Amino acid sequence: MRIDAASTALTDLKNAPRVSSGQAAQTTEAPKTIGETPPTIVSLSEIGNLAALFSKGGIVSKLKRRLNKLKNKKCRVTPAKGTIACVDADDLVYLGVEFLEEFQNQEDVLAGVMAHEWGHACALKPPTGEMNKLNWNQIFELRRAHEVLADEVSGRMLALMDLKPDGLVNFLLQKTKGTHNLKYHDPETRAEIIKKGFEEEKRKINLAKDLFPSSRGYRNHFHSKIIDDDV
Repeated sequence: MRIDAASTALTDLKNAPRVSSGQAAQTTEAPKTIGETPPTIVSLSEIGNLAALFSKGGIVSKLKRRLNKLKNKKCRVTPAKGTIACVDADDLVYLGVEFLEEFQNQEDVLAGVMAHEWGHACALKPPTGEMNKLNWNQIFELRRAHEVLADEVSGRMLALMDLKPDGLVNFLLQKTKGTHNLKYHDPETRAEIIKKGFEEEKRKINLAKDLFPSSRGYRNHFHSKIIDDDV
């Protein structure tokens, strides 16, 4: 299984809830979605010195290129208000300006939060018509499954970028306290998922080094190859 399938994920999104043919869709309610309403985009001219993070040599731009290469995606990034981070159906990643202001110098936290959103961008999603047939318990079950996968992917991506998960774990424990609800697991559980993903990816990295000691491929974050778990 490739990393894109989150090989040690706690939930298989391919087995997302389905409705029986006898259940009728609610045609009068608004379309149901897994995500939330996109936050307000702000321009680079509005965020002062933070705009440098999005320049060609800025840390946000560097992490975007690295994550897009590792996940074979073309996600874009924009500053926004009213969020820490989120991603929409068009692979636009929103990074909150307050979050950036506080953590702009902590690469491991920035990388972990961004990797989480790349995990969402790569997750399987039911078609809109099928989503509307699910009841709200099923919707929240699917949302939790996506959060589990995104957390594990973030741990894996940190390992591949040669970063530690500690910054992201501490961020979750400190900043998301009290978010155990219908969408998220409690921060402690999320931290364990992140660390599990990190440790599993490090295991594969170390195995690759043992099998191919003369190769430098795994150290190149833009051209590294990932060994399937099935090998």
